[in-house]
Amino acid sequence: MKVPSSLAIAAAFAASSVAALDAKFYGINYDTRTTIDGGCKDFLTIAEDFNVLRRVTDYVRIYGMDFNCSKSVLEAARDNALKVWLGLWSEVKSTDAVDSFPSQYDALKRLVSDESFKSDKILGIQVSSEALYRYYVKGPGNKTGSSDRHGINTVLGHLKTVRSHLRDHNLTFPVVISDIMDMYTKFPELYDEVDVVAVNQFSFWENKAAEEGAHFTFKRFQEQETRAKRAGKLILLHEAGWSTAGEHPIVTEASPRAQGVFTQDFLTLAARQNLNAFYFAAFDLPFNPTDIERNFGIHYANRELKRWVEEVHVGPPLEAVRLRAGDNVIKAHRYWNADDDSVNENFGRVYAAKASVELESVLGIFERERHADLEYVGNNNTQTLGTSPCSNVTNDQKWSFVNGYIVSQNDAKFCIDVDVHGSCQTTPNGNLVVKMSPCNVTEEPTKPNYMYQAAHEPLEIGIKTDGGVLTELSGKVTWQTNRRTDSHQWFYDPVTRSIKNRASLLCLDASKRMTGGDVLLRQCNAANVNQKWVLNDITGQIHHATHFGFCLGAPDDVDGLVYLLWCDKNDANQQWNIKPIRLKT
Repeated sequence: MKVPSSLAIAAAFAASSVAALDAKFYGINYDTRTTIDGGCKDFLTIAEDFNVLRRVTDYVRIYGMDFNCSKSVLEAARDNALKVWLGLWSEVKSTDAVDSFPSQYDALKRLVSDESFKSDKILGIQVSSEALYRYYVKGPGNKTGSSDRHGINTVLGHLKTVRSHLRDHNLTFPVVISDIMDMYTKFPELYDEVDVVAVNQFSFWENKAAEEGAHFTFKRFQEQETRAKRAGKLILLHEAGWSTAGEHPIVTEASPRAQGVFTQDFLTLAARQNLNAFYFAAFDLPFNPTDIERNFGIHYANRELKRWVEEVHVGPPLEAVRLRAGDNVIKAHRYWNADDDSVNENFGRVYAAKASVELESVLGIFERERHADLEYVGNNNTQTLGTSPCSNVTNDQKWSFVNGYIVSQNDAKFCIDVDVHGSCQTTPNGNLVVKMSPCNVTEEPTKPNYMYQAAHEPLEIGIKTDGGVLTELSGKVTWQTNRRTDSHQWFYDPVTRSIKNRASLLCLDASKRMTGGDVLLRQCNAANVNQKWVLNDITGQIHHATHFGFCLGAPDDVDGLVYLLWCDKNDANQQWNIKPIRLKT
């Protein structure tokens, strides 16, 4: 943990209050140590910890590699239906730090050679955790800067050493470098070198109030996510959390209440954005040196879940809905520009344009949101439309649909207006302007606005330059140049992340994490991790969401079956183009 140094419209449904945590964390950071200097909990203690953690997560992440300790972790995880993200603890060697990588690496080699070793419960492994931060911010690299290559070359060397050994043993889980976001920004070669981008972000240490924490975390995450996409990689948030006690000049509030507020917003955001994050941390650690560092757990040291966390309520999965204005889709500008790697000056502004592959910039309606809402403010004569952090209490973010109009529920009662048939006012980029105007809902609009379920929008998934499209053929998945009505049309659900064929109503399913792994059609199941995919609208790749590092690949020849390939953004057989097929009103 570092120490100090698609946008949406929310509908008007208030969150209900319950007295039990109703959502799981994607993952939890778990400390195996018994003292500040190390040691390892015995197997029974780890097993009892995991029996508690399985109620709130499916994945745990550890920091160091010890042969016996790691064996205990993997065995206890298997007994409790958990999967593990392994770790090696390493440092950049300096006068103040000894690099423990050699001994950690020896333990890893011994582990994978052990006759009882199985990799099916392993998610991935990091070769360092904030080693770059400790060298370049807290250590000698603070004075030498990025021109000092000792730190970055050290951790990249560890990455390549571990990955080479694992691949030689036919182990395909991803190898990463876990560090703060600023280190990835400082050394952009990291995006290309790692198998998955793994970053940490503690808004807690950024002088943010708990109410700002999740939104600020996501804002920073979008910058890293865009860069990861450009590199053709998925991204994980390896650490984020909030302490319940202690004081520090740059900490706004460390309290049970603040942790509860941040956790509520963070879990809600993670569910809406499919953000894969390992929360920090599983349990309080009494041996840590400061009050703040002792109290980051969502559980007390006695394994009791903290009350404010227990009361977090996210609600059931929501349904994403697109907004159309005539033949155009209403969109919002992203926070980060992919083309020139910069902040988007138009961030949050709303516009309308033809449907395209940029699915993530399309505004969708959920039951309710907590990260960014469509909002308009002003008086009865002047209204401004944009996006802002969500609130369940302001009428400026509440909307209704009446006779083809999208009507705000604030006092002005203005309607969203896109002039698609008159003067066609456009933005400097040539997009249609979306504004607010007085409306008369008793008159039917010439070009009505309407919404439809994103998961029901048919898509054509193309490959090759000669017009090939992904096609279901006799129950198998191939690509062809001939269109076969519904067989070459697909539905992508951005909430469940499934890809469903329109003809068979079956979903793409890849059960084996391996190059050449079969991609089949099976009955759709939102809980089946083998059926989850991530569309990269920058590179055209279709990443498998849980087999990290693998992408949907097309064979060279028409009628050949598609399969999993190790992701390579430069491989033409992984460069898909997704075209929405026009829906009729």
